[in-house]
Amino acid sequence: MNDVQRDSWARLGPLALQEGATAQSLVYATLRHALISGYFRPGEEISLRKVAAVLETSVTPVREALRRLEGDGGLETFGGNRVLRVPILTDAELIDIRDIRVNLEGFAAAQAINRIGPSQMRVISNAFNLMQSATETGDVDMYLENNWRFHSLIYRAADRPILMNQIKGLWLRVGPLIRIAVAAPMHFDQSMASHCAALQALRDGDPEALQQAIIRDITEAASDLQKTLRIWEAQTEQHSRRGGRNSK
Repeated sequence: MNDVQRDSWARLGPLALQEGATAQSLVYATLRHALISGYFRPGEEISLRKVAAVLETSVTPVREALRRLEGDGGLETFGGNRVLRVPILTDAELIDIRDIRVNLEGFAAAQAINRIGPSQMRVISNAFNLMQSATETGDVDMYLENNWRFHSLIYRAADRPILMNQIKGLWLRVGPLIRIAVAAPMHFDQSMASHCAALQALRDGDPEALQQAIIRDITEAASDLQKTLRIWEAQTEQHSRRGGRNSK
């Protein structure tokens, strides 16, 4: 994949106003989607004024949106200057999130399968096809966008709003790390094999096979995320040490 390190902000643009929606709710939805889709990396600082400038809006709705995202666990304050940044998950947190996701998403998928009609299947299949295309062309952004789209389309069909909210909250926390993990050897092959199995289970109307495909996808991805986190932490520490030596 050739654009893992692409500037996070380049993927955001001016806020598109919508009738009946407040600026704060639009900023919140935009940034939440960006975090879930892996636009930002762990530890990346999120500046109030930078967000306002990129989205071309005032700082007031941005401030409220960032406060909500911090409350959701998608952002955190760090250091003596209380900088707002994307959280860096611990190994224990990743395991905890994996175990919860396996149960929630496996259940949501099994609940959804009998509610997914032909029109929904076409949209889910489209998300799968775009993911497949992204793996062939090296388009990380397209892959991550449609990875979330594929999963969320299935889970939403269960028509369990509280359950869906919980799932979104977990993706909010792991999304930034997924962007780094996509470079792991065989990550895309494993991921697409699980997605292919899930799509086939949907076509067959087999809830058990769908649940197992989702669980396999989450479990294998979690393993890649753990390895990625350890490598990323080691590289960050090494870079920090070099910086300390150079400043002397």
